[in-house]
Amino acid sequence: MKIYLDNIIYSKVKNGGVSNYWFELTQYLEKQNKFDLHYLESINAKENFHRQKLEFSAKQIIKTKSNSIHRILPNYYNSDDSFIYHSSYYRGLIGSKNKIEVTTVYDFIHSYYANYKNKQLHNILKYSAIKRSKGVICISHNTYTDLKRLCPLKPSQKAAVIHVGVSDDYFPIKNYTVSEINFIKTNQLEEDFLLFVGGRTSYKNFNFVASVLNELQNHKLVVVGGGIFNESEIKLFSKEAFQRVVFLPSLENKELNVLFNKALALVYPSSYEGFGIPVVEAMRAGCPVIGLDNATIREVAENSALLLNDLSTAEFISKVKQLNQQSLRQEIIEKGLIESKKYSWEKCNSETVAFYHSLSDSSTI
Repeated sequence: MKIYLDNIIYSKVKNGGVSNYWFELTQYLEKQNKFDLHYLESINAKENFHRQKLEFSAKQIIKTKSNSIHRILPNYYNSDDSFIYHSSYYRGLIGSKNKIEVTTVYDFIHSYYANYKNKQLHNILKYSAIKRSKGVICISHNTYTDLKRLCPLKPSQKAAVIHVGVSDDYFPIKNYTVSEINFIKTNQLEEDFLLFVGGRTSYKNFNFVASVLNELQNHKLVVVGGGIFNESEIKLFSKEAFQRVVFLPSLENKELNVLFNKALALVYPSSYEGFGIPVVEAMRAGCPVIGLDNATIREVAENSALLLNDLSTAEFISKVKQLNQQSLRQEIIEKGLIESKKYSWEKCNSETVAFYHSLSDSSTI
């Protein structure tokens, strides 16, 4: 099978969930050693954290231009061959009439939360990719529901829900290593703390997290990623509460796993997600999750998380008190461990390959 992968995501971001998804898929395909793989990418792709872990031969790479406009315009590649073309982020391909295009749709966040200009530009790219693709992959049933409502497919198109995976780097730690203990001590995390992971844009409801910390007097808040705090974010906290905030700009998986193991809970009050990878990572590591009840977290966590009916600090504090009951805490942890086993990169990637095959007779590509 000939597969052409467009590595545009590596030129758009230095790290992140989509970048990791693309890395895991690429790594899997390379290890199978049975596909004719080619990659379209620009020179600056190698600045990406995940791309730096991959090695391709020169003949596998089709060079593309790196300026901003070429991140939007379709790639050009002249070929009469039949092959799978799968872009990491909605970029098209012209010049190859026999290609079979596949698009992965991660979420519809821009349709709900972006400003008008960004929404229009993003949706033109995404909806165009969806409409011209023979196959569309959605990373959750919630994303597929949005797809059917916002950009329904034609009868000739095929869709599949393929959940993303979670790294095996996340697991319950029985005995901490010396380096793990030093990591905990260096960041002064011996006391109870709540954990917040990822971006802090509006739909993530970080203002609610700040209000919770203002009420809870005996807990720290560890914030991982999302960039340094701006002035408006700092003002969300009382002066006393902000002194209990620990900000860690970037971590390796093994360090994040330590945090999941030590945290009282992962706080996940997001109003919308395509999948919610931190939720599954936390469950995989044996960390309880307190999240806002919505379709995505119900799909991913089912009955393995403590869900808030709304963004109420009083309700959140009651959930924290529940987790202080050891029997209930252990029950939530065990449910999470079981639920998280449903998600693996092996499953995600093998289902993706099966989807490629389903779009055409493999003997022709």
